[in-house]
Amino acid sequence: AAAAPAPSSAASAPPAPAKVEAAKVEAAKSKGKVVATEVKPGLLSYLRPKPRWIFFPVFAAVCAWIIALNDQCDIKGKKKDCGYSGITPNACKTRACFLKGGKGYEKRTVKVTLEQGAALGLSLSRRDGAVVVSSILEGSVSLHNAAAATSEDVILAGDGITRVAIDGKVATNLADIEKAVTRPGAGKAVEIDVLRSRLPSFLQWVHDKGGTPNMVEKLLSSPGTLHFVSVWSRVGGVGFAAWYISGYSPASLPLYATLSAAVAWELSRCCHDESVGAGVPHCFRSKRDELPKVVQKVWAQTSEKVAQVLKDPRSYARW
Repeated sequence: AAAAPAPSSAASAPPAPAKVEAAKVEAAKSKGKVVATEVKPGLLSYLRPKPRWIFFPVFAAVCAWIIALNDQCDIKGKKKDCGYSGITPNACKTRACFLKGGKGYEKRTVKVTLEQGAALGLSLSRRDGAVVVSSILEGSVSLHNAAAATSEDVILAGDGITRVAIDGKVATNLADIEKAVTRPGAGKAVEIDVLRSRLPSFLQWVHDKGGTPNMVEKLLSSPGTLHFVSVWSRVGGVGFAAWYISGYSPASLPLYATLSAAVAWELSRCCHDESVGAGVPHCFRSKRDELPKVVQKVWAQTSEKVAQVLKDPRSYARW
C-alpha cells in the first residue's frame, strides 16, 4: 500500500502572534469597536527624560519672586521723563517706555585721516534722496576701520552720508560728496557725518522715506524695547532649559515664554506717580537694571527677611 503523504509543515504550523493580533484588530474594527493602537515615541523622547511637572511651578515661582520683590520705580535723584502732559497710568506703563527715545537713525561724526596718495575709498549711491555708502573700497576708510577701537568709530556699507568736511570745505550734496571722497590727500583730517540705521538689516524696509521716524521705527529702536528684548532672551533661555528637562511637549513652551515676557515687561516699563510735586514728571523711566543685578538685589532682600524671621519667629507667628 502506498504510504500516506506527510503533513505540510506550513499547514500544521500555528499562525504567528503578530498575524493573530492583526486579525483581532481587524475583527474589532469591523464590529465598530475602538481599538487602542501603540503610538511610536518621537525623536525628542529618546533624548529627554520622562515628564516631570515640578519644573514649571518652580520657574513660575521664580518669576513671581522677581516681580514681587523688585521695585523698579524706587528712583533716587532726578527722574527721566518718558510721558507727556495728561498721560494716563495705563498708557505710561504699557507703551510710553517702548516709544520714548526711539529713532530710526542715529547720527555720529567719524574722523578719518587721509593716507598718503589715497582717497577715502567709499563707493556711494543715492537711495530715497539720501547719499548712501554702497561698499567700502581700498583706501583711508578701510584702514581706519581696521584700526578702530569700537564699532561706533567705523563706517559701514549701508550708512548714510550727510556731510564731508576737508580743509574747511564742506560737502553736503551728492555731487560734492562724491568729489570729496575721491580726492586724494596726505595727512588731512576728514570729518564725515554718518547716519546709521538702528534697525537690523531685515527690518530696515520700515524706515519712513521722509526721514521722520514712524511709530514702528520708534517701537523697534527705543531703549525700552531693547532692554525688554535683552531681559526676555535671558529669562526665556532659563525657561527653555526648564522646559527641556521637564520632558513635556512643545505645547507648554508658550507658558514659559509668557512668564519670561511678564518679567521683561516689569523690568522695562515706565512708572507713573500722581503724587509728585511741580516740575517732577508723573511718567518716568524705571531703573532698568540688568537681570543679574536684579536677581542679586532680590536675593539680598529675601535673605534679610529670612534672617529677621529666624531671629524672632514668634512675632511673625502672632502677626
